[in-house]
Amino acid sequence: MLEQMGAVPVAELAAALNRPADALYFHLRALTRAGLVQNAGFRLRNGRKEAIYRTVVPQVKLQYEPQDPANRKAISAIVASMLRLGTRDFSRSFQPGNVVVSGPRRELWALRRVGRISPAQLAKVNRGIQRLADQVSVPAGGSGPVAGSGRLYAVTILLTPLDHRNNKFTGPQPKKPAGRKKK
Repeated sequence: MLEQMGAVPVAELAAALNRPADALYFHLRALTRAGLVQNAGFRLRNGRKEAIYRTVVPQVKLQYEPQDPANRKAISAIVASMLRLGTRDFSRSFQPGNVVVSGPRRELWALRRVGRISPAQLAKVNRGIQRLADQVSVPAGGSGPVAGSGRLYAVTILLTPLDHRNNKFTGPQPKKPAGRKKK
């Protein structure tokens, strides 16, 4: 959300997330220590000094490095956190009178499909996921659902091959780096 709002004080971020501001400071400190968020200065409001925070880069993206055990562990922990947040948000939204669950204005989905996907179909799926991400990720000052009005939504997507269960990969094999030949 901070990524979408730009540079904002904690009170505004908390209001947008419908969370108490006190609950965000721990997370902002952790994100600051990780180098993902930075203090962007201060402003005076009602005679009080408010810290303003922003993301370090316009869009934070995960860097997948399957060959690096530390990266695999960190990325898996981040994905687990995303899924926990998604589960929590789903449970909080799934209340009578709070959400539309059918029809063209449906707001709540839970979906899992398993099937074989060809490389061409996978490319199409990836384009669809990117289009969805672009619809939800409108930068501060832009236009679209996040930029100003409308209800706040979270989209959590997980796409994963299942053939790891058989330790079988049928796609093109990654190239191995050239090494020194033994004499």
